[in-house]
Amino acid sequence: MWLGGNNGLWRYESGTFTNFTANFVGYIYEDKKGSIWTSSEDSKVTHKWALSRYDEKPLPVEEVTATQILIKEDMFFGIMEDREGGIWLGTLNGVVRYDGETFNYFRDTSNK
Repeated sequence: MWLGGNNGLWRYESGTFTNFTANFVGYIYEDKKGSIWTSSEDSKVTHKWALSRYDEKPLPVEEVTATQILIKEDMFFGIMEDREGGIWLGTLNGVVRYDGETFNYFRDTSNK
């Protein structure tokens, strides 16, 4: 079981809690490959949010580091995977799809 919040990213397994980061974690998603995706505050820049991925290798390992995939001032809301393996997330400014190489941004512009 994965848990996130003000005290970072945690995993609970077999009666033991393991901490992976101390940064605030808002959303957690495990993809089909077993990678863990998180939305969190960027540890280096205030008021920026990071979409990060912990690769599918068995966790925990001696040193676990996340790959920051996207850093923006937008907050990220929810993370999901589509049938093709694309990662979708909501932001304050619309929806984003990441295909492993590029980001496609979608937003409703009919009210502007």
